[in-house]
Amino acid sequence: MRVGALDVAILVDAEGSFATIGEAFPALSNGEEWRLPISAVLIRGGGTTVLVDTGLGPEPRTFMPGAGARLLDELARAGASPDEVDLVVHTHLHVDHVGWDGSFPNARYAVSTAEWSYYMSEGSLAKRPHLRDRVEPLRDTGSVVLVDGELELASGVRLVPTPGHTPGHASVFIESEGEELVVLGDVVVHELQVADPDLVYVSDEDAKLSAVTRKRVLGRLADEGTSVIVSHFHEPGRFSRMGEGFSWSNLAKEGGAAVE
Repeated sequence: MRVGALDVAILVDAEGSFATIGEAFPALSNGEEWRLPISAVLIRGGGTTVLVDTGLGPEPRTFMPGAGARLLDELARAGASPDEVDLVVHTHLHVDHVGWDGSFPNARYAVSTAEWSYYMSEGSLAKRPHLRDRVEPLRDTGSVVLVDGELELASGVRLVPTPGHTPGHASVFIESEGEELVVLGDVVVHELQVADPDLVYVSDEDAKLSAVTRKRVLGRLADEGTSVIVSHFHEPGRFSRMGEGFSWSNLAKEGGAAVE
């Protein structure tokens, strides 16, 4: 899909399940398996190639084994190669967003300072081997760019703090020629949270702040009619206000732009 002069594509690294609906959202008694895509987003334009998040990473792995490991193939399908990626922007450092870190030899890796401080401590690294394996080596090579607050990282690509899911969680606002698309990350992870923004997700570090951020950000996006990519939704769409919550509509079903 196009956002002004920028080309944007969703790259699905994997798809599978790690929990039931009830396990993921403890307020619900639902034993249905929650299947979700694990996606990254490719942004190209102005001579710069940006990748937002890097999925689950290669097999073998302990989290969601067998769900797929397709990011590099998806990158090739989109007409790009790993050495063309100039910048990787992380919405946050959970295991399903950093899996292919280190696979892009010419890239810098941008992450919020708050996120880095929280997750890259020795205590956190001891509990989270994916960070020691995938992210810590980037520090040793000097590839990490720490970002305080809101910052334009490349032409038309802006990192905006949206904390709650993690302390330094951020979303990526893509703006070009008067058009806007937001890569929301994990501000919302399921349409159940769209309808009920107060619904607690078990992986939220700060559930209360997450709900506050969700209502604030979804409200703005709904009121402005902004196109949105959610990391664990299949297609881009838009939010609309509905009662005390929101609804989600797929852009392709609306007849809008579809991901190429």
